[in-house]
Amino acid sequence: MIKPLEIHYEVRGYDCGYGGPLKPFALANFFQETAGAHATVLGIGMEDMWARGLTWMLSRIDIRIEAMPGAGQRVIARTWPVGAKRLYAQRCLELLDESGFRYAGAMYEYIIVDVQTRRVVRPERTLPLDLTTNYPWPFDDLSPGIEESQFGALEEFSEAFTLEARARHIDQNGHVNNAHFINWLCDAVPRADEETICRIKVDFVHEILKGEKVSAWIKPAQAVSNPVYRKALKQAEKVKAPHPTWLSALTCDGILAARGMIELDSL
Repeated sequence: MIKPLEIHYEVRGYDCGYGGPLKPFALANFFQETAGAHATVLGIGMEDMWARGLTWMLSRIDIRIEAMPGAGQRVIARTWPVGAKRLYAQRCLELLDESGFRYAGAMYEYIIVDVQTRRVVRPERTLPLDLTTNYPWPFDDLSPGIEESQFGALEEFSEAFTLEARARHIDQNGHVNNAHFINWLCDAVPRADEETICRIKVDFVHEILKGEKVSAWIKPAQAVSNPVYRKALKQAEKVKAPHPTWLSALTCDGILAARGMIELDSL
């Protein structure tokens, strides 16, 4: 059976906000680096896939945050594959301290794309090994994917900001890296900082290339699957407090590039 991979990191000052803990952007980078390293160990890393005319693309994520480490702390990022679900190759990740306390856990779902045709191919037809494992998930309720019916129409959203995708945002696949998507979606949410964000769900819909105009959009969630957040939403509306759950979106030259659901624990 495939064994989990652990990588030890030290949280640097530039990974944290002013006087605060680890940024979600840095957490996403830790997870991405660890997942990539494990794929390479298993013989299905980026270079292995490119040699076969294929590439990995992150499609959907669900990250749950319990706490965040601060600058100078040593942490452990652990990851293991879960298996394949239709077109998705699933992978669990978690961030721990050296005593085993879990700061955050996540489920990432990847797709495999043919570089020439840009078509998605099924994992079980292309991967040289079975990714199925029996390790427990970090959290039982992890569920990547945001229902379009819950998300609503983009016309219901308010524009938060615009920017241009620059060279610093581009990764080895030639498009904006997923960590920047996460960063922009979180930045669009009012008062959503590394101390209040407790959950991040993102659907990566369309790639963004260098030089393209990116717009971030936001609206408070009107229907949340978790009853705890539904109750919190009603309480927030009564006192005109910040909504505990926000829906955010990224568009690229008018085309939907990502859907996000950001949950806050400030209430």
